[in-house]
Amino acid sequence: MNFFKVGKYFTLVDMPGYGYRAPEDFVEMVEAYLQERRNLKRTFLLVDGVVGLQKTDHIAVEMLEEFGIPYVMVLTKIDRASRGLLLKNVLEIQEFVKGKTQGCFPQLFLVSSLEFSGVHLLRCFVAHVTGNLPAVEAS
Repeated sequence: MNFFKVGKYFTLVDMPGYGYRAPEDFVEMVEAYLQERRNLKRTFLLVDGVVGLQKTDHIAVEMLEEFGIPYVMVLTKIDRASRGLLLKNVLEIQEFVKGKTQGCFPQLFLVSSLEFSGVHLLRCFVAHVTGNLPAVEAS
């Protein structure tokens, strides 16, 4: 796990390697961390926008649901998917979230680090859930 202090506002914890080439004790380490963190505001599950939900994503969702941890799904690499494939994956994930989850934020975030699309909205959401950006009603 990698810890990144974001100014004095919050700490971002990155858990690379989940699923693909994960160490043997990775699942136990993540489970213990998630269950013990009382100040955990939200978990962000990164899903490859080209391939959609994989078996490891379903396992992660199952764990988050079991522990009652609020989470958000972020579709990454959207610049690499054709529009038709991206639409197919988005619709499948939305249907999954609607029918099979309780703790998942209903809005998917679609991002591309290459084109920077969707990143600003995701950053605003992170700032909001960490108490650093209040939502303002339109006047």
